[in-house]
Amino acid sequence: MSWKAEGSSAVVVARRFNVTAARQYWLVKHGIIGEDDLLNGSLFSDTVVQVLTKRFNLLVLPDQLNFVPAVDAAEEQALIVGTLGKLIEKLPHVPYKALGLNFAWHLAPDDRDTARVTKELFFVPDRPLFQEFSGPDARFGAYLSKDYDGFRLKLEVHPVSVEPPSGGNQPTGHVVRFVFNFHRDLAEDDTAADILKQLARWNELRSAAERIVKTINTGR
Repeated sequence: MSWKAEGSSAVVVARRFNVTAARQYWLVKHGIIGEDDLLNGSLFSDTVVQVLTKRFNLLVLPDQLNFVPAVDAAEEQALIVGTLGKLIEKLPHVPYKALGLNFAWHLAPDDRDTARVTKELFFVPDRPLFQEFSGPDARFGAYLSKDYDGFRLKLEVHPVSVEPPSGGNQPTGHVVRFVFNFHRDLAEDDTAADILKQLARWNELRSAAERIVKTINTGR
């Protein structure tokens, strides 16, 4: 079997954002983007802002910011702290509510048999519910959560199909998707400072998720 990191993101939730303030001029003025960074598909409107660059995607909605890095994992923390962190720093009075740091991995069985793998991971013999899903075509998933050092760590696992690379002759792939969400509710006082502090823990939290991934062994 093989593991592959499949993206990460940071989500900041607020009671309200002034979406109209996040114009290209404002982003350039405050060093969030360079004058020539925007790619085709970027959008600025009264209700949504989508900033597409070679290094990250930023989506601004009335109730949240969604930041998706597009760099190597080793560069993500510096990018997030230096870009999303700078944006938060320039908007200290926004009524922020929560922060989510998200990391995804795909587990690809050598035999492409996600039914076998998910049964090994999650099937509980002799339970009535699982007896209803005991056939060879059954597939399984899970939701798990726990407190983790100031966050609520939530893990969702489910089998998915992934499209092969464009132009190739490979069949559709079958993988098991693991999505880790480190969720933190923010107190009303000094929320911007708290967000900046937690963004600086990006590598630490990513390593915690990766450590859990490495404990999984499906036997093949």
